[in-house]
Amino acid sequence: MMKLNYLTLTLFVILGFTSCSDSEDSTPAPITKADIIGSVNLYDEGTTQIENSGMTVKLEGTGLSATTDANGDFTILGAPFGTYALIYEKLGFGTFKTFNLEHTNTGSPTIITVTPSLGETSTTQVTALTASVNGNDVLISSTTNPAGNNGNTRYVRYFLSTDSNVSNANYTYYSPGLVSQINPYEITLSQNDLSSEGFSSGQTVYVKVYGDSFFNNEYEDSNLGRKVFPNLNMTSANSVSFVVP
Repeated sequence: MMKLNYLTLTLFVILGFTSCSDSEDSTPAPITKADIIGSVNLYDEGTTQIENSGMTVKLEGTGLSATTDANGDFTILGAPFGTYALIYEKLGFGTFKTFNLEHTNTGSPTIITVTPSLGETSTTQVTALTASVNGNDVLISSTTNPAGNNGNTRYVRYFLSTDSNVSNANYTYYSPGLVSQINPYEITLSQNDLSSEGFSSGQTVYVKVYGDSFFNNEYEDSNLGRKVFPNLNMTSANSVSFVVP
């Protein structure tokens, strides 16, 4: 009788351990990743929408990426949770970046609600550039190739600095994208305009003009501490200078 009780107790102990082991093995693994879903709209260097497929969207620092379909949609599969920068790239387009994408465990994919409109790199070359002072105004004249006209709108952007090495990466002021429908294209800056742009009377200011695209893919890069203009045509006339009236 004692032998039977001992065997019964041993069986209960074994079953207890088996039950605990089964319970531990059935604990679901923590969820550490999910998909990221977004979309883009693609344009030529003007305002005409074109085929949306073929743009690669990379999750910086992970090796993960996806390619847009004909609708411009993409899904980056199985991305680990974290905060990321996204890099948008396609041959013929200026690279575009967004920062601080919060990818967290919400029980569903992270959906990027903002759809960027991205353009092709500008084919507009600035072939000549002059600057002259007329009273309290400064006249900047830029010649482009192709020439801007009513049937062939071109886009340009200028950069100002007191540094003779002014460029799209070294500037004090940058203009918005400007529409050129005449060649040469002339920009008039008043004394008040220059003052509001950070320049004082008597300063020597250098100007550089580049061809740009309507959807210019510009973005603020906190790592560089400046705005980036990916769609500029870097074939441009040398900078010129003027003295602020």
